[in-house]
Amino acid sequence: MSDLMHQDRIRDIVRGAYRTIPSGAGEVTASRLYRPEELAEVPDLAIAWSLGVGNPVRHADLVEGEVVIDLGCGGGIDTILAARRVGPPGRVLAVDTLPEMCERTERAAAEAGVADRVEVVHAEMEDLPVLDDTVDVVISNGVINLSPRKSRALAEASRVLRPGGRFCVSDLTVDDDLPPQVLTSGAAWAGCIAGALSEEVFTTKLTNVGFTDIHLGEHIPFSVDDAALYPLFTDEVIALMRELVPPEQQASIATSLIARARLPEAA
Repeated sequence: MSDLMHQDRIRDIVRGAYRTIPSGAGEVTASRLYRPEELAEVPDLAIAWSLGVGNPVRHADLVEGEVVIDLGCGGGIDTILAARRVGPPGRVLAVDTLPEMCERTERAAAEAGVADRVEVVHAEMEDLPVLDDTVDVVISNGVINLSPRKSRALAEASRVLRPGGRFCVSDLTVDDDLPPQVLTSGAAWAGCIAGALSEEVFTTKLTNVGFTDIHLGEHIPFSVDDAALYPLFTDEVIALMRELVPPEQQASIATSLIARARLPEAA
């Protein structure tokens, strides 16, 4: 789908969309994805900027002392939850392409009392300033789809992981292409729909960069009504989807899932 728009244009659109989000817009989506006891572990700032499509930390089986990298940390909700799971011996690298999001994660981590184990990194997920084989777990939440170079982003995730390292991300997949008018909409790209892969392609890309034990689970339909809850989707693109997507398909224009995989152990 990225052939419909140039890579630089996609990056500019995504950055612009995230910069115009009103504060507090993530509270509704956070309440749908996180349990009350999980939300009690993070400050309001992180909840307000929670714009993911799942809950990767819940499925990542994190243990004390591990090093985690959160690709596209946003307001920091998953970074903070991961930091609590790995404890003071562990560390979380929170990566985001937007300085504003990096600053929010730093503030939220400090407010949550986990700043000592969180390192915020301003970088692209396709070019991580992280040494090879230094990370135990990669997490991400609705961010891989934002990359115009997904194979490169997944290759970077594989590169930084140690042998036996784990990959656990939430994202959207699609079975059928949306109408071209939607695919070329900046709002649809920022909302992860236009850049979504099929499960088959996602699995193939993970395999190609060395992952094994690939499992795509927790399939939850993502509807036009769900999209309307996210401020990244403008009223115009929601109206466009209601007009152009057949009514029988609007209840499931994409699927929210958890993608889990690992690298082989060292020989």
